[in-house]
Formats: sequence, structure tokens, C-alpha cells
Amino acid sequence: MARRRNTETFVVISPTGKVLLTAFFALFLVVLYLPTVLLIVFSFNAGTVAAFPLEGLTTKWYGLALHSESIRQALWASVRVATLSAAIATLIALMASYPLARRHVRGKAVISALMLVPLVVPTVVLGVALLILFQKGVIPIGLGLISVMIGHVVIALPFAVLILLPRIASIDKRLEEAAYDLGASGLQMFRRVMLPLIVPSILSAFLISFVFSIDEVVIASFIAGDQPTYPVYLYSGLKFPEKTQTLIPVATIMIVLSFLLAIAAEVIRRRGDRKLEGR
Repeated sequence: MARRRNTETFVVISPTGKVLLTAFFALFLVVLYLPTVLLIVFSFNAGTVAAFPLEGLTTKWYGLALHSESIRQALWASVRVATLSAAIATLIALMASYPLARRHVRGKAVISALMLVPLVVPTVVLGVALLILFQKGVIPIGLGLISVMIGHVVIALPFAVLILLPRIASIDKRLEEAAYDLGASGLQMFRRVMLPLIVPSILSAFLISFVFSIDEVVIASFIAGDQPTYPVYLYSGLKFPEKTQTLIPVATIMIVLSFLLAIAAEVIRRRGDRKLEGR
């Protein structure tokens, strides 16, 4: 049941319904985060098998993982690919979102839909398509980190667009008109008026794109070749039980880092919203 007061809508829920919704939300959180919590716990397990009961607590696996040359190379590859793909995806999203939000573009709905297609295409299908493109395409690129970076740009672009496009569209057009009336050029208007207002959204889009890239495994497994990123290296290493305990610590660090970056992206986005509303 909903009640309207002035311009706001308030939803009235019975006590039983409130209890059921709270229980469902708690169960949802348990199912969502319990595997992550277990992974963190097992990263400190003294035994060589990730199972209960624990044989003790230790941090030796973190030391072994950090001293492994193959793990360091795979992790560094993931960081490089994620940084470059996030930067490129954010730049492309900004260049596409601005005219779509501020100008009259013919076929705007079609262009927007095409940019969001990777959201609904299964990653396995996208990985196979990229594999064929890079090996059998007009300009064969080959397999490796460059191919992985391109694939991650494709899947990160829609998320960056979904962050930047609404923010740019929400800015009052009279600010642009005032800048032009004062003699500013298009570049000056964008640098001094628009850019300060959308910097939080740009940072948020970059962080979200970085998180999606550094954790992605399906597409990378098809096109990484002999230069695996860490998620691919982790997935292949799980076939060997004796390597599991040295792989879990780095996976734990990446999960915690991704979680913190996602929170940071949301905090930056919200601060940008409050800043824009204040103006």
C-alpha cells in the first residue's frame, strides 16, 4: 500500500511483511557473501586443503604467493590490463556520452542500444567471437594481453556509459549557454564548466571498469594465449590441489581490493550528486 504526501511517496508495509523482507534480505546477503568470507578464512588455513576443520592459522601462504614469480607476473599482467582498459573505456564512454546527452544526434536510441549490447551478450559467446575476430579477422591481432585489453574495453564500456550518460544529461544546459554568452569556446566551456561537474562520475566509471577488468576470467581465458591474467592463472591452477593454498591469498586480496574500489566508486558518485544538487 502506498500513500502520497506532497510530492513524495511512502510505502506502508505490515509488520509481518517487514519481518519477511528483512529475513529475505539477510538470507540474500548470506548467500552472496558467504563464499567470499570462506575464501578469506581458508587463506589463513595452515593445512594444504581448503576444508574444515582448520589445521591452524598462518600467513605463510601469503609469503609463498608473493615470492612466486609466476603469480607476480600474472598479477602484474592483470593490473596493467585493468588500468589500460579502464582508462580507454572511460575515455570512449565520455566521448560518446557527451554528444548523446547534450546534442541532437540522429539515431540516438539505436546508438545507445548498441553500446549496451555487451551487457546482454553471454561472456562465453563474446569470448568466442573475439577469439575468431583476433585470429581470423581482417587484421589479425593475435592472442595476448592486448587482445584481453580490447575485450575488457568492450565489456567495461556499457558500465562506464551508464554512469556518465545520466550525469551529463542531468546538468542544466543553461550553464553551457551562459559560458558561451561570456565568450568561451567549446573546449573552454567543457574544461571549465562541464569537466569539474563530471569528474566524480569519471573517477567512478574508471574504478568500476577497473574492477570488472581485473576480475574477468571468461573472455580472458579465450584470448589471453600464453600471457594469462591472474584470474585465468588462478582458474588453471585449481586443477592442481597442491597449488590451491598459494593461489587463494592473492584471490583474497583481489576480492577485498575490488570490494573497496566498488565502495569508493559509489562514494565518489554520491558526492558528485550532492555537489551537482548544491549547484
